Amino acid sequence: MHEARKALANHPKCGAYARTTGLPCKNASMENGRCRMHGGKSTGRPIIHGQRSIKAKLDRKIVKQLLSKLS
Repeated sequence: MHEARKALANHPKCGAYARTTGLPCKNASMENGRCRMHGGKSTGRPIIHGQRSIKAKLDRKIVKQLLSKLS
């Protein structure tokens, strides 16, 4: 346990600074010089909700036309 703490203490720190305090981040950095919270690992592709898909646009257009006929 003590060896792991010593190794972490010697590991380079993240290069990011806090906006509010101006203090540097204390997390261990990765290969790119930033920690996992300041530009490290990616979370992957964003969630696609389908609101702007072709089918969704067509469905909205049809509903809009039907509602205009009712009015």
